[in-house]
Amino acid sequence: MQIDLQRLHSKLEDLRTKYQNLNYLDTDPICFPKAYKDPLDIEVVSFISCLFAYGNVKSIQGFLRPLLLALGNSPFQTLRDQNEEYQSFLSKLNVYRFQTKKDNQIFFQTLGRVLSESKTNSPIWESKFLNSQNRFDEESSISRFQSFWEGEFKKTLGKKELTYGLQFLIGKSEAKSPKKRLSLFLRWMVRNSYPDFGIYKIIQPNQIPFPLDVHIQKLIRILGITDRKSFGVKEAYLIKEFFMNLNPTDPLLYDFYLTRVGIIEKCNASYQKEICENCYLKEVCLVVPRGIEPRLQG
Repeated sequence: MQIDLQRLHSKLEDLRTKYQNLNYLDTDPICFPKAYKDPLDIEVVSFISCLFAYGNVKSIQGFLRPLLLALGNSPFQTLRDQNEEYQSFLSKLNVYRFQTKKDNQIFFQTLGRVLSESKTNSPIWESKFLNSQNRFDEESSISRFQSFWEGEFKKTLGKKELTYGLQFLIGKSEAKSPKKRLSLFLRWMVRNSYPDFGIYKIIQPNQIPFPLDVHIQKLIRILGITDRKSFGVKEAYLIKEFFMNLNPTDPLLYDFYLTRVGIIEKCNASYQKEICENCYLKEVCLVVPRGIEPRLQG
């Protein structure tokens, strides 16, 4: 199917107009770093939030909200200083899906040590993605960042093996998976327009892979962007390249707005009259029968 880029672009702009509203931030894990003003807190909380951003929204929020509350007004300082508040925080950590309580303790012990050993200026970790020429490259930059954390976890664990829970949390550096949670972290750090933070200045928005979460994977199929049913990091860059046709310098512009279609509107990539008739993407969606007039509501 030949995609009408101009029409798709118009509908995505309608979608952006609808969801470019602070009221919708609570439906996304980005609401957690949005609560802070210091770039150091924003970067640390973004990293934590993105790594644990798997599962449904309710589960993610249920785990992260009390965790971040326990880290106090400055999670960066609490983790870096490793004071009594930090020790109390470690003792209260709970399991989260694939991570045991011990996995989470190891993660936050490692995070605290890394922060205590790092320079305190922002950004903290942009350089960990960059190659020897101080550039972000598609082939190895995210894997490089994962390898850094794998090494830090092993320092904390000593002779113990890296557990499945910790490996899942950061992802395997050699894997060809979409690396969607770290791609999401990069989007938050690199883009400097709503709803993201623009803390990283060397890496550019048109260099990073599209975060292919389950909602995006469904939507890019029913919008005719791809017919693939499985996705790896190669496809994440290909999808980014497609969106460069709509915005060459900011191809991840529509990521936040598209995911609202899945999270808020409950799109499941099949025709459901009560959902589809009011969808801003109805006219460019493959699963919606043609000839139904849109009934869009703000």
